[in-house]
Amino acid sequence: MLDDAVFQALLTRGYAIVHNYLPEPQRAEMAAALRRLLKPWDEVKEHSPPPLWDSYYFPYPEQCLNRAIIDREAIRFARRWLDSDDIHYRPGLGLVTYPGREAGRDGKPFHVDNGNNSLLPPTTSDRRHSQLNFWFCLEDVAEDQAPTLFIPDADGQHHDASRAEAMVAPGGSVAIFHNYSWHAASDYHRADGQRYIWKFAYGRADHYWEGVGHYTHVGHDPHFREFIAGLNAADRQLFRFPPPDNPYYTRQTLAALEEQYPGWNARGEYCANDE
Repeated sequence: MLDDAVFQALLTRGYAIVHNYLPEPQRAEMAAALRRLLKPWDEVKEHSPPPLWDSYYFPYPEQCLNRAIIDREAIRFARRWLDSDDIHYRPGLGLVTYPGREAGRDGKPFHVDNGNNSLLPPTTSDRRHSQLNFWFCLEDVAEDQAPTLFIPDADGQHHDASRAEAMVAPGGSVAIFHNYSWHAASDYHRADGQRYIWKFAYGRADHYWEGVGHYTHVGHDPHFREFIAGLNAADRQLFRFPPPDNPYYTRQTLAALEEQYPGWNARGEYCANDE
């Protein structure tokens, strides 16, 4: 589904919105999982004061959300955009927005995300530095439910809100944009309901100066351990693990990995270098 037309839209406009990207069974499973992590409005509206938003960061206790990061089409597309097969996951999150939230309260008008995602200022000549975001609506988003606003690249410097496209979309849709894309939050005008977003991003593995955050501190998180244990060696590399031919792997380290990530070498992909 992420074809040449989507690539061209991203290239010329700075973003692309693809409706109904996720298969319905997967969308429904992920939406239900995110609702368990981030409560719907009906379950929090009596709080004093009621919340305006909430978030949950990777790794998720709901494994369907972790597994959804291994989206083959998104990975293929990101590799094409970043011009490298060697890419790394950039930490993502789930987000819910509730009635009453006003974008102005956060002090974030139209902006690009490069400032909190890279040590380097933007370059307009090399897209390989523009980490790629996949921003999913897991439930329908209406115009009065704080849809994200995107301005085409040609208009971005002018911040012309009248030309912004709102991500009003059915559940399962995805917006693809990069760290130089002009976008903004909008107000939640409806008196009920909520807006759910779930996102992940990919960037080049060799760009160590980029990334909003890292996850090398979660190696003993039980949800992360379960997730990583179930991956093959190639997919583990997306999460900063060394490839099977790395000299790190010895009898001692493979035993330690099996203890930390039970089932680590179930596929027999790793060989000890000291045998």
